Amino acid sequence: MMPTQAVSSSNKNSGLFSLNSSNLVPLVIVLLLLHLALWSIFTGISHRAPDWDNMEELVWASGLEWGYYKHPPMPSWILYGLVSIFGRPVWLTFFTGQLSVILTLWLVWKLGCEMTTQSRALVATLLVSVVAYFTVRGVMNNHNTMQLWSVAGAIWMFYRATRYDSMRAWAALGFFCACAFLTKYSALIQFAAFFLYLLLTGRLLRAKTWQGIVLATIILLAMVTPHLLWLKQQAAGPIAYASSEMEQQATYWLEIQDLFSFLLTNLGRIALLILAVVIIAIWAGRQYKLTPKSARPAKIASELAASDRFFLLFIGLAPLGLTLLIAGAFKIPLAAHWATTFFVLFGFFSFWFFRAGNDAALLRKTIIVVIIFQVLGAAGYGLARGPLADKSGRASRATFPGAEVSRQVHAQWQAHMQTPLTLVASDTWLGGNIATHIGPQVQVFIDGDFHKAPWVNQEKAEKCGMLVAINRSEVNPDEIGIDVIALMAQSTEHGTLEIPWTKKAGGPMVVVEWGIIPPQAGCKDIKDAK
Repeated sequence: MMPTQAVSSSNKNSGLFSLNSSNLVPLVIVLLLLHLALWSIFTGISHRAPDWDNMEELVWASGLEWGYYKHPPMPSWILYGLVSIFGRPVWLTFFTGQLSVILTLWLVWKLGCEMTTQSRALVATLLVSVVAYFTVRGVMNNHNTMQLWSVAGAIWMFYRATRYDSMRAWAALGFFCACAFLTKYSALIQFAAFFLYLLLTGRLLRAKTWQGIVLATIILLAMVTPHLLWLKQQAAGPIAYASSEMEQQATYWLEIQDLFSFLLTNLGRIALLILAVVIIAIWAGRQYKLTPKSARPAKIASELAASDRFFLLFIGLAPLGLTLLIAGAFKIPLAAHWATTFFVLFGFFSFWFFRAGNDAALLRKTIIVVIIFQVLGAAGYGLARGPLADKSGRASRATFPGAEVSRQVHAQWQAHMQTPLTLVASDTWLGGNIATHIGPQVQVFIDGDFHKAPWVNQEKAEKCGMLVAINRSEVNPDEIGIDVIALMAQSTEHGTLEIPWTKKAGGPMVVVEWGIIPPQAGCKDIKDAK
């Protein structure tokens, strides 16, 4: 283990945000809040509607369930709490995704502080913050992004548990692992990496390790058992959805092509990290040109304990390696975003390229480069997805006129019905856009399927009427469920609305077919409870 850097009395008295301070917590907090603000604000003001995954989470946040038809419940629970406070504005989903990101970065920094100085740990943390899964994809409030913090916490606690034989760390590991599993079942890959590490390091031969494993497992099972019991009752749920996403390739040649595409796409998503390391290494290397090679300081990695180097390399690379091996063996197609949590430790790999020496100077260069990347990235993403796309007439989720669609469809309901609108039968995207702009009292009856919308009272839905909406747009039409079509056939009032998708004259149109199923007698006597 590397000895803690000596701190002079002048350093102890450095300013609150000084790079020479012995306590960088205030600086770390400010940098993380800047990251949160940049990506939340630029996306919040540039997008008229959230990404599809974000809208899905907003719709699912209508109720607290033990599971949802595609995924475990943790992200929806988190958003449910935030929606209870802030309502359902578009910006909230971007903000929530970035909350997961900055919590992840905080946990990564805390892990780094276990191995090296606060300054070097911050260098690694800032570098990983420019990976696409923390920036342009970090505003996507999906189960991949929302799993980041729990995986980072599990890695940190696993390190502490194995280093100190701490029962508290083992208990915390069980908590984080449960949160990761309740977010997405892909957490099993991370668990497998932990097991292999224990096996290869010989720690499974120690009684203390097994005591910790038992404690962590008890906590994990206590937290996930209600979900597993719910899962057992589902004829078609997350397991069926996951299976449908992993249908085998026809040949191994197709699988090899798929793996290559997976790796190439993810190489692009960590490209800014690689570029930042190159820029900083060249910049920092200028001061060593006049220094004899024999007098130049060693690479930072050489000052880490050998066990820490192995931990970073193995835990950092094992999930990616295991995924490639399993997918390759069973011809499973891989979606690039399934690798979202695989790069949380990649910032530490810069220690094999950066030299020890003036840590404050290295940190200063890293902050400058990363802030430039972050500002340009956030502003460019917001501009490209919002105003530029709108002006060029590009029909996208970000330019979708959700508020106007909602206003006009709601006006049709109010023109024909005397009762408030409380239920919209539609696909997740269109129904979510309509419901979120009207108010929290309006729920989405996803695809007219009670299994997909367990928060909907079936008796009330059948007797109290609903608005039915179908996206008939020529551009980017969503799949129309047969149950929604059947409900539209039951409507007594119906029509079609056409609304400009963008601000470009003669641009694409949003076409919405609407229908109204009026309430029946006895509707008021039905209780809201499911």
